[in-house]
Amino acid sequence: MGTIPAGECHTDKGGRQTANGYTWANIDYNGHDAWAAINWLNFKTCQTHQSSSSGCPNIVSRAGWGARSPTHAHSLLTKVPNHVYIHHGASGGCHTQSACIAKVKAYQNYHMDGHHWSDIGYSFVVGEDGNVYEARGWDAVGAHTLNHNHDGLGTAWRNDIFEINNDYIFATGICVIGNFQDHVPNDAALNAIKSLIHCGVNKGKITASYILKGHRDVGQTACPGQKLYDLIQAWPHYHH
Repeated sequence: MGTIPAGECHTDKGGRQTANGYTWANIDYNGHDAWAAINWLNFKTCQTHQSSSSGCPNIVSRAGWGARSPTHAHSLLTKVPNHVYIHHGASGGCHTQSACIAKVKAYQNYHMDGHHWSDIGYSFVVGEDGNVYEARGWDAVGAHTLNHNHDGLGTAWRNDIFEINNDYIFATGICVIGNFQDHVPNDAALNAIKSLIHCGVNKGKITASYILKGHRDVGQTACPGQKLYDLIQAWPHYHH
């Protein structure tokens, strides 16, 4: 199914089998049920950057990932978002910080150069490396969920978002990288999303009574991918 880079963490599901002279461990490999020879595995608690002493996930600043400056100043939110929209990027994934930074830069270039928007449309981008990448941030108006940017915080896993009049949008947006039509994101990404939402509530950036939705709940799209959509329906605050 693939090669795991040294130092990358995957969840041990506990199963063991012996075949071809090796003992194989059952692991979660980027949302897939997989087997890896234990000769090359190190079983321990992984540091996946899910939370810091502040209760927030590890957030890489715009400077940290080398963001371009926006072409004009962002409008600021005038109310606290009360919706969280889950999207997917419908693109290849990433499992290391360097690979995820390359994806975030590509998203920004796509939005700015391809659509001539002022900046990347999201507020944050989440990778399967477990990191959250600051895009527009908590306080700037986003452009991620057509006709719903005014009422929610979007967790965007999708490239084909739409920009609408920023003078009347009151929302933030988060982009996480990957295509989740056939499998769910790995634990590192899922935990980062949950931690980020929790962090937002604690900071007063998301209302405590927020409503969680999938992109397809408010638009004609397959986003956030069938498997991810199935999963989020069991999360607290989900509302069709």
